[in-house]
Amino acid sequence: MEHLRRLNAKISSKRRKLNSWFNRQTENVLIPLYTSVDVRVSNNKIVPVDTNVFPAGFNNLSELFKSRASKLFKDYFKRKYPRAENILIVPELHTRNFHYWENILVLRSILENIGYKVDVGIVSDEFNRDQMSFKASNGKEIGVHKVMKKGHKVFTSSITPDLLLINNDFSERCPKILRDIVQPVEPPVEIGWHTRKKSLHFEFYNKLASKVAEMIGLDPWTITIETTSLKGINFDVREDREKVAAVADSVLDRMRDDYGARRIDHEPYLFVKSDSGTYGMAVMNVSSGDEIRTLNSDKRKRMRINKGGNPVRNIVIQEGVPTALRLESDITAEPVFYLVEAKVAGGFLRLNEGKNEFENLNTRGMKFAQMYCLDDHPAKADQKLLCGPTYELVSCIASLAAGYEIDKILKEGGCKEEVA
Repeated sequence: MEHLRRLNAKISSKRRKLNSWFNRQTENVLIPLYTSVDVRVSNNKIVPVDTNVFPAGFNNLSELFKSRASKLFKDYFKRKYPRAENILIVPELHTRNFHYWENILVLRSILENIGYKVDVGIVSDEFNRDQMSFKASNGKEIGVHKVMKKGHKVFTSSITPDLLLINNDFSERCPKILRDIVQPVEPPVEIGWHTRKKSLHFEFYNKLASKVAEMIGLDPWTITIETTSLKGINFDVREDREKVAAVADSVLDRMRDDYGARRIDHEPYLFVKSDSGTYGMAVMNVSSGDEIRTLNSDKRKRMRINKGGNPVRNIVIQEGVPTALRLESDITAEPVFYLVEAKVAGGFLRLNEGKNEFENLNTRGMKFAQMYCLDDHPAKADQKLLCGPTYELVSCIASLAAGYEIDKILKEGGCKEEVA
């Protein structure tokens, strides 16, 4: 892709200026400890389409990337928590998700490899036992303990942690047991999906990306993604579907103008998705407002609830970016990058044989493949286009945007409801 090579060259020539700008930004906001960024690259632009502040795919990283993640974690913890020795990982309660528990096993080993004692502790009303184990997809088992609280400290029967590492997006609620404790919590529980909004994230991302583009003489369109939000939408109500359809048609008209000016020959399309949540739930792609007006019962059902059974009422309408990436010539793919303190540790490929280049790959049938694109490791032939500063730039901006989200959420009081 010639446009990607041009972007890489432009960004490389401005590396010093960009590093200086990023350093100034990170002094002003609370950068999340770690993030994962789903990136879409087409023949015309490269943008993030989702940013997770509690990434859950460390098991998909290559050994080289796991090693790099260890080094980045060590640098961060030694600098910020020099006296910490014991770390408690707080995971999701996925009793049937074997791949998730392998993620926790890998995350624990990444931290143990840099000298920490690590325990895994469950925060859930459903978990009433002191200890039990879960099976991971690699056949190994991982022991977990119930998290308890006394005064302003949490502990398990195994350790009293100096630091809590959250790997749970708390889609349903903000856990009271982790509030008002003296131990540091990374990332803050206030920024789970019970509070975060994709619309706010992409508002910050687009502003930051536009500033970067202006600073280095780049067309902002190539690294920004049009995103519009709507509140109070019920897809079972005809009037609400009409409201969404009208906005979708307006966005598509603007995109056609952009496509015409840039001589892009495929028709624009959109993703309509819940304004909060993850796991690819409550997402659909459309090419016209009429597709929304005439949604059948199955598609309305898909847009009815989010993770945890939360009803979908607030949505985003986002520009669709067709993936131009293929693995082995015919499998659609998109890269997912993992960052520690807004520094790229590595990544992997999300694949989906059952989806075309216009569709959401984060659905049933997806698989993962390791990726190789660090400076100290030669890329495989079919992954050379995944190497380069453009991917790193948009991923770092997305991580920085999450930092601005955190600041705004914490200033506004964080969790809105205190629950046990």
